[in-house]
Amino acid sequence: MATPAPPAGLVLGRDAEQKPVVAPLFRPEPVKAAIIGGAFAARIIVFRALAIGARVAVCTNRPQVWEGLGPGATGRQDRLAVLHGDRPVTVDANPHSPALYVYDVGEHGTSTTPILGPWRTQLTVLPRLTLYGSQAVEEAHVTILQRLNPDEAAAATATLRVSAATVDLFQMLYDDMFAMLRVGAKERYVWANATSIERQMFGEPNRDY
Repeated sequence: MATPAPPAGLVLGRDAEQKPVVAPLFRPEPVKAAIIGGAFAARIIVFRALAIGARVAVCTNRPQVWEGLGPGATGRQDRLAVLHGDRPVTVDANPHSPALYVYDVGEHGTSTTPILGPWRTQLTVLPRLTLYGSQAVEEAHVTILQRLNPDEAAAATATLRVSAATVDLFQMLYDDMFAMLRVGAKERYVWANATSIERQMFGEPNRDY
């Protein structure tokens, strides 16, 4: 696998001007992030994290979504661990091999508070946005989302702290698009630009609920 970005950032896709857009998921300080979207979004982002050297632990209630991703992406068994349920995890981390703790345990988010530190990132996967999962979004330094449906729009207005016009735009995203929100920065709109290998592994871009 090629390394498309330095460890500090993960290439999320390209913007309307075809410039790479980097998500700052790995930093010298702890990072909390959230994904609002389906299995395609969650897996392609973890796949790209593996590509830049991350070691990943996935705590999940749907292990069938994640089984085989680590060996398929890296050819190794020791880069991604799939753990059943919501539980604390600890993974060694350094600038060249950051740690990613993925919590994919439903729309309420995780009730676990992992011990974070330098080059360690907690990524909460919310298959749909509801007020029940608002804490994960409110605490996130970075939020990546796919297209929202009308039911999610009301929760978005309350939790994402963006204007009603921006929420309208979030409901118009194409299947192959993400919006990225960062604390203190303007939202970015990104085309995933899935590679042929990513399409082979994860199928065509889609927003499943």
